[in-house]
Amino acid sequence: MSEGNADFLDSGLLTDAEATNQRAALSPDGDELKTMTRQPAMTAPPPPMSMPPLPPVTFPPLTPAPSFVLEEGTTRYPSEPPPGTPKPSWLRALLTTTFPPPATLRTPGVRAPVSAQTAGTVFALMGLFFAVVALVTGLRGVPSDTGVASVVAAAYVIARALVALGAGALSFAMFRQAERLLVEPPKS
Repeated sequence: MSEGNADFLDSGLLTDAEATNQRAALSPDGDELKTMTRQPAMTAPPPPMSMPPLPPVTFPPLTPAPSFVLEEGTTRYPSEPPPGTPKPSWLRALLTTTFPPPATLRTPGVRAPVSAQTAGTVFALMGLFFAVVALVTGLRGVPSDTGVASVVAAAYVIARALVALGAGALSFAMFRQAERLLVEPPKS
């Protein structure tokens, strides 16, 4: 090691390195240090305990399964509809339970100030108007003013969405009422 390099190194590191070199030189075999010591031999694990044999398991004989061959006109379960009837639509069942049919029995001798045809047409036009309002309000974008904070812009969008939902629901109610007034009840 040159003296120029020794100035850069820590003096404590130099003394440790020199002490290590002297210890290696003092070992009796030369370059090797003796670090391994002989360990005592491992004892074998105890033999496993023997378990008594299990008694044989017997199962009862299998009974034949009943056959499910359906005869004509019968069903497998009592609550199941007969195979010939079509299943009702889930949408029709939902609308029927949500919006029960109106009382369509009109008294023939009573004269209304406005005919059902005129009222149904007015309801259909109002439904169309509110549908357009819902679309125009709901499809508008974020305000174009750049001076508006992002939180305020988000509030505008949410408010427009709520107004669009309300106008859409009102449009649906108007169309439903127009349907009740304009469509003839089925003849029974």
